[in-house]
Amino acid sequence: MAGEEINRGGILPQSRTGAGSVLPSDAVVVRLPHFRLQGDSLYFLISKRPFAVLALAEQNLWSALEKEATVGELEALLGAPAGEGIRHLVALGVAEVLTPPPSGKRRRVMVIEPHMDDAALSVGGLMLQRRAECEFLLVTVATQSVATSYRGIDRDFFDVQTISNLRKAESEIVARLVWGRHIPLGLVEATLRYYPQKWTLDWFQRHEQAVWEYLEHAAGRGELELWTAAIAKAIEDFEPDEIWMPLGIGMHVDHQLTRHACLNILRTNPKLVEQRVCRFFQDVPYAAKVPGHTAALLETLRGAGVKLEEERVNVADVKQEKLRMLAVYLSQWKTEAIWGRVEACSKALGGPPGSFSELWYRVAAAPTKDLDMIDTSAVKESIYRIARDLAPWLRRNRNARKIGILLAAPMGRWADDLKYLLDFFPNAQFEVHMQTKFAGHAEMFSSPRIEVRLGGDRWRWMLGDALTTVLGRRIPLVIVTGREREKHGRWLARFGLLSDPIVAASMSDFVQALQYTVKEGE
Repeated sequence: MAGEEINRGGILPQSRTGAGSVLPSDAVVVRLPHFRLQGDSLYFLISKRPFAVLALAEQNLWSALEKEATVGELEALLGAPAGEGIRHLVALGVAEVLTPPPSGKRRRVMVIEPHMDDAALSVGGLMLQRRAECEFLLVTVATQSVATSYRGIDRDFFDVQTISNLRKAESEIVARLVWGRHIPLGLVEATLRYYPQKWTLDWFQRHEQAVWEYLEHAAGRGELELWTAAIAKAIEDFEPDEIWMPLGIGMHVDHQLTRHACLNILRTNPKLVEQRVCRFFQDVPYAAKVPGHTAALLETLRGAGVKLEEERVNVADVKQEKLRMLAVYLSQWKTEAIWGRVEACSKALGGPPGSFSELWYRVAAAPTKDLDMIDTSAVKESIYRIARDLAPWLRRNRNARKIGILLAAPMGRWADDLKYLLDFFPNAQFEVHMQTKFAGHAEMFSSPRIEVRLGGDRWRWMLGDALTTVLGRRIPLVIVTGREREKHGRWLARFGLLSDPIVAASMSDFVQALQYTVKEGE
C-alpha cells in the first residue's frame, strides 16, 4: 500500500515517526508486550526466529523501557541519540509513543465491546475523532482468553494467564491512544468457555472443529443473565455520559450476548436513553461477513419499539491512525489481513471516493417489548423453518425408542445439547454418527443412552454412512449438515426410505427450534 511499509508485525504508516520529527518530551514510550530481547535480537512471543537485530544503543533503550518512560526521561538517561532509537523501535512496530491527554474535564463515554479488539475495529475512527472532547472507557466484557493467531498454525501457546495479560496489555495501549482507559470485566470468552481448563496443542487439535462451532452456537444456560449483570454494574459504577454498544452483527455468540445484554438493560431501565446518549455501532468485520444481518436486525429492533437514528461518519481523516491502532493487536492478526476486512465494511457503506466510514445509530427510544435471542439471530429464519417441520415430526417421534443423529458438522456444545435431548426424549437411545475429526466431542460427555459411531472425514462418508447405515432403517433421524451443506442434506433426506429424517444446518438451530416449539406450545 502506498506510503506504508509491510513487515511481519503488520502495516505501519511511515508517518508515525518521520526521521526528522520532534518527539514531545512529555510523551510516554512503551514497549509492545509481544517482544522479548535475547542477545542482540528481538523475538516475537514464542517464535525462535529473530524479528529484528538491535544495535547496542537500541538494546540499552529497550532495557530502559522495562518500565515505561517519557521521551525526556529517556534522553536524560541515554543522551540525545535516544530519540533516534525511539523512532527506530516505533518504525519496527515494537514500541509506541503515547502523547498525554489534554487537561480539563471531558465527556465520559463508555464503549462496550465483547472482546479486547472489537471497539478499535468497529469505532476506532470515531474514538480518534472525538478523543479531545471525550474520556473513553473501553469496557471489555470477556477478558479471560486463550485466543491468539497461533491457533491457526498449530503452535502450543495456550496459557490462559499469559494470553489474558497479553491481550489486556494491548488494550491498555489502544485505550491510551484515544486518551482513555481500559476496563476489563473479567468474564470468560467463548473459546475458553468451551473448555475452561488447561489447553494443550494435542487437545486443541482433537477439538478444533468443535471449538469453531461453539463460537457460533446459541448461548448456554445462565450466560445472558451473567453478561447483563456485568454490563449493568459497569454502567452503574462508572456513570458514563454516553454509552456505545455493539449491534451484535454476525454469528459470534459473544457479540450476540453483548448486544442482547444491552437491550435487556435498556428494556428494564428506559430512562438510560433519556439521561444519557446511547448508541449502537455496527460490528466490524462481521458486518461484511454477514451482510444481510444489519438490516434484518434493525427491522426487528424497531418492531420492538426501539427508535434508531442512523449516522454514517466519514473518518478518513484518522484512517492512518486507526491503522496504527489495529497494529497493536499483534496477538490476534497480521494487520494487513484484518485491514482488508475493515475496508470491506467501509466500502459496503458507500460514500464518495476517498471516504472511509463507520456506522452507528443514536437510540432515541428504548425497547418497549421483550426480545427473544432467536429474534435477533442472524439465522432466525433457519430456526423458524426447522420449528415448522418439527411439529409433525415430534408427533410421530416424541416417544421414540431410538433416534439417530448424523453429524456432518460438529455440535459445538456437545454436553449441553445432548443433555437437553436426553431430557426432551426420555425414552430414547441416541445413535450418533459423526466424522472422526469430531471425535474430541465425545470426551466432553457420555451416557449409557448415547452410542457414538465414527466414520470418515469427507462428505462422501456422510452419503455412504447415511444411505447404508441410517436411512435404510426404521428410525427417526436428525441430519446436521453445516451451513454450507444444508441443501445437500435436504436432498439426502429425500432418500429416507424407512427412516423419518429432519434436517438442520447446526445442532444449535435444531435445539433452539425445539425450545421455541415447546415455548409456543405452552
